[in-house]
Amino acid sequence: MRQENQSVLLVGVAQSQERVSDLLRNLANNSPWLVRPDLVEIVSARSSVSGRDQRRVSNFTIRVSLQRPSAAPAAGSAAPAPGATGKV
Repeated sequence: MRQENQSVLLVGVAQSQERVSDLLRNLANNSPWLVRPDLVEIVSARSSVSGRDQRRVSNFTIRVSLQRPSAAPAAGSAAPAPGATGKV
């Protein structure tokens, strides 16, 4: 992972292209901080697991932008209802 200003570059290895696709969807739909994911590159490769065993993997590069989530009022800091005096 490398950050430059408001841009983050993610470089990694996944089990398949479908896993990379899942990551892109999750970044796009489920993160208030990371927005506009962009797949820069995906390359199929082989990775040694142990000894002679090799497994097909997907090397990927994704760029996302950082964004602060919109500020929502905290539960205890809401304004009093109209007409409420706050006296008991």
